[in-house]
Amino acid sequence: MATQSRPTLSECLEGRGNNLDFLRFAAATGVIVSHSFPLGSGPQGGPEPLTVFTHGQVSLGLVCVAVFLVISGLLITRSWERSRDVRGFLLARTLRIFPGLAVSLLLTVFVLGAALTTHPLRDYFSAPDTYTFLLRNFTLVNPQWNLPGVFEGNVYPSAVNGSLWTLMYEVGFYLLVLGLGVTGLLRKELALAGWCVTAVASFLNIGRLGFWPVLGLYFGGGLVLYLWRERVRMSPWLAAACVVVLTAASMAGKGLPVAIGSCGAYLVLYLAFLPSRLAHFGRYGDFSYGIYIYAFPVQQAVTAVLGGPMPWWWNATLSLIATLLLGMMSWRYIEKPAISLRHREHPSIHSMPPLTANHTSSYRKSSPRQ
Repeated sequence: MATQSRPTLSECLEGRGNNLDFLRFAAATGVIVSHSFPLGSGPQGGPEPLTVFTHGQVSLGLVCVAVFLVISGLLITRSWERSRDVRGFLLARTLRIFPGLAVSLLLTVFVLGAALTTHPLRDYFSAPDTYTFLLRNFTLVNPQWNLPGVFEGNVYPSAVNGSLWTLMYEVGFYLLVLGLGVTGLLRKELALAGWCVTAVASFLNIGRLGFWPVLGLYFGGGLVLYLWRERVRMSPWLAAACVVVLTAASMAGKGLPVAIGSCGAYLVLYLAFLPSRLAHFGRYGDFSYGIYIYAFPVQQAVTAVLGGPMPWWWNATLSLIATLLLGMMSWRYIEKPAISLRHREHPSIHSMPPLTANHTSSYRKSSPRQ
């Protein structure tokens, strides 16, 4: 008996039911778990299990960053294709990233840092590093990890917010999409070719390129899948095959970044549009960004206040509670109002239906009964 074909990614995007909010929240939580090993237990705690399983290729934190970037690659490319407006695109990206970041940095320096520094407050507030921390981390040009006298006695000493380094790459990829879009080069064949070149660069492991090739594979995975959305079908068999490839690359000890950028990207989007009750997860807000930018200093503060090494799970649990509250407040009082500004400043954005999660998805309509 003939069965109805699986829905394409394009059909899934036309619906509004998705698990994107849940996946972003899970990724932000996963970063906390990953960081709890070095920040809570320190060197004596040993590496996290995923790092051991993949023979040092990735950590759970890097996998979670990959999830963020795959989703971002899809949504940012979609945003450009639907508007093709330079000012509106830049305004939307700026209001999403920088207001929340600015408040986080100010609270880190003037509340957390001032409370936990071992230096006299006069010395702390007169030190140049106190203010270059704000400037360098807000501009994303050259992140600064330390504040004077803060967390110097921790098991992972001095680093105040080790998560902010990825934001430079995130913004860089936004500008890449804009540049390709403006020049007319944001085409599916060119994007696929560019992704393949990036894969080769990641294999060559050219040091001076930093994390651009590896993270580019992840963002590019979402971008390429979006551009080929009419041809990409959401199949459970293909998703299962992707799991096999990812497992094999992990056990082989090589090739995992490329596998994550291709098979992992497909798996993320398959899960994103899989019909489930998680489609309503984000009805109270998207707390993932706030969780991400506050988690590291909170985890360091937990270790500092409790006085030294602790089990990873204890650091993760305590930190998640505090960070979730901060993430919720960041969304409610900073991020959501900032996002609303773009609609007042640029009303044409209202004509672009967002990918929300409150209606039946095309996946549910198209997929056959099991």
